[in-house]
Amino acid sequence: MSIEAETMAGSQSDGTTAGERADDGAGARAQAAAPATVASGIAGDFDAWLALNLAEAAPEGAIAPFPPEELMHNTTGLTATRDFASHGVDFLRALQALSPVPLASYRSLLDFGVGVGRLARMFHGFSGRYVGMDVDARHLAWVGQNLAHVEPVLSVPRQPLPAADGSFDAVVSISVFSHLSERDHLFYLSELHRVSAPGALLFLSIHGDRAFARACDETPIFEMLAIPEPELAAARPSMGGGHGYVFIRQDGHLTSAAYDYGITFVSAAYVRAHWSRWFDVVKVGAGALHDFQDVVVLRAR
Repeated sequence: MSIEAETMAGSQSDGTTAGERADDGAGARAQAAAPATVASGIAGDFDAWLALNLAEAAPEGAIAPFPPEELMHNTTGLTATRDFASHGVDFLRALQALSPVPLASYRSLLDFGVGVGRLARMFHGFSGRYVGMDVDARHLAWVGQNLAHVEPVLSVPRQPLPAADGSFDAVVSISVFSHLSERDHLFYLSELHRVSAPGALLFLSIHGDRAFARACDETPIFEMLAIPEPELAAARPSMGGGHGYVFIRQDGHLTSAAYDYGITFVSAAYVRAHWSRWFDVVKVGAGALHDFQDVVVLRAR
């Protein structure tokens, strides 16, 4: 649903990510169990599944196909399949750590803003219903043709989501609420509440207090986000105890009359004050994605 280059904030100068460093040396073990690990995917040995997706010896596309470079860059800002796989591993590990139950145990999961499956491909072997929703038909066409476990569903900006009330017991959304205007994000929160069953858990990533601090303090992060310095400076009072919601509009490929796209910062205080209209705020995982984006864990009422 959005360009997510900002999630590269956790990459190191040598090109490795946290997931790769954590799994250093695990590739050989994963390869030894590769046939069984591939067959069971996320439903099997979780650590072996992650390691296999990082293994240098794994044939490209053996786990799941990689999208064309143009689509990969369009949705994530990445161009290397190794980075695409590594980010998926990092995100899956972070979500598993935040979930009170194994990710594989959910019965019906909505991936809101599926893009071309950087996270979805990691759910190979998922036995429940996995719906990948996006506003870009090109992305969904690729997902539908290449990720057999994903049910692609096209959504329309600022229109009700094409799903029945109470359809899902889990919702995951990476790098969507980090780009929405306040009006749009409130609309989509209400829609996600509608399509979530009572008690469902939601995992939504945002640029929170940690991302804002890094944008202010670290030149590479500031340059990556491409925010005008005066607008970042103007955001400080809001994020430092004020309203807590800052939207800086950018003219990108997704910006249109129907969809405002930009860089959004949301404070933890704002989340607890406003998102609680629909959900119980279980936890705000500060910097859960690459020590950058927060992941807000919600329970639907």
